[in-house]
Amino acid sequence: MEKIAVLVDTASDIDIKMAEELGIYLLPLYVNLDNKYYKDRIDISPDEFYAWMEKSDTMPKTSTASPGDLTEIYERIKSDGYNKLIAISLSSHFSSTNNLMQMFDADGLETYVFDSKNLTMTEGFFAIYAKELIDQGLSFEEVIDKLNQKRNDSHVFFTLETFKYLVEGGRVPRTFGKIGDALSVKPIITVNPEEGTFKLMKVARGEKRVLRELKKIGESLVADVKDYYLFYGHGGYDQALAKIEDSLGDVIANAKKVYKVQISPTLGANTGPGLFGFGIFTLD
Repeated sequence: MEKIAVLVDTASDIDIKMAEELGIYLLPLYVNLDNKYYKDRIDISPDEFYAWMEKSDTMPKTSTASPGDLTEIYERIKSDGYNKLIAISLSSHFSSTNNLMQMFDADGLETYVFDSKNLTMTEGFFAIYAKELIDQGLSFEEVIDKLNQKRNDSHVFFTLETFKYLVEGGRVPRTFGKIGDALSVKPIITVNPEEGTFKLMKVARGEKRVLRELKKIGESLVADVKDYYLFYGHGGYDQALAKIEDSLGDVIANAKKVYKVQISPTLGANTGPGLFGFGIFTLD
């Protein structure tokens, strides 16, 4: 009899408590602060990380898990009685985590690695969805098919205080930063689900206009959708949560599942403090 586990990395913004409640395994990624490595959400919390960023002049760095980390968690999954595993990673464009998972082979544990082509909870939604399907009794192959069918149905939209961290991290062209600095505008960024890369969707002058644009995007996405998951969150800017709630009130209220998150250190290292936004995973 097959027993299927779900594993996702911490760039999914599924925290330790949520993972325990959902029955999902977490693979911590690393953040490097002043040449010291910390396991995301284990050795350092989002609050501690953003506090460090506010007072530090150095750029944080990130790295994927080690083969030893993966060995340890795969052995734990096997010892818990699982013989099959669906491992979900953040976009392979942003990290080598997917490649590490692909290369890893654990005896007695049949593994399928799914590249979410995304990040934050729009990556995490795939893990939540997979676990829901497993709990409904779907087979390993059926869950894999369903995941691939939904690949383009998870969308994130966020704005940044500054392009500095994305530009310095090589995540976007330097022209992004020049545009923002020259025009004093705030970007609305999404992730292209086909390529798993950042895409500048539009720019708006001022936070109020950004919130209005996010509202339009959210309402448009769910206009003809019956069920969807939704998350909204921030990176070191908790005042933004109330602003998002006010702007996206009906969109949030009508979601099947709603998650409120703080962006993890391994993502925040590439975006900086002041980020906020939301994501939607459409079910039908």
